[in-house]
Amino acid sequence: MTLIEFLASPDEIGSEICRIRGTVPPGVVVPLHSHPDLEVFYALEGTVEAFQSEDKIDRWTTAGVGAVVAIPGNVKHAWRNALSLPATMVIVTTAKMFEFFREITKPFDPDQPAGLPSLEATQELLKTAARYGYWIASPQENAAIGLSFG
Repeated sequence: MTLIEFLASPDEIGSEICRIRGTVPPGVVVPLHSHPDLEVFYALEGTVEAFQSEDKIDRWTTAGVGAVVAIPGNVKHAWRNALSLPATMVIVTTAKMFEFFREITKPFDPDQPAGLPSLEATQELLKTAARYGYWIASPQENAAIGLSFG
């Protein structure tokens, strides 16, 4: 489960962008996906690996503190934290992504054990992503780039 904190909404900034803090706990992955929205990630702490597939070139890169990773629109990408410490990034993206994240996020409950989402939650995420025109890879497509869940 990735933790999301909204730092500045499009309304607060008065623009079509927003600013979000995302924390990827140890061992957590963000599955392969794509969307037309640009995302720029700035690593604040920890180290995370970013996958990008663009122009038929697939690559994993490591982003440590101070690194900037820009993901152009419609580029398939994923994240993983293979280390034992959380990785935290500031994300600058579009108002549309802000609305998507607002719709899919749930309040954080520190008393709730972390784990894989339920089948119902996964189906709801897929439906919401499709409504926004976002693509999420199948388990087989994720396995092909070295990502597994559970």
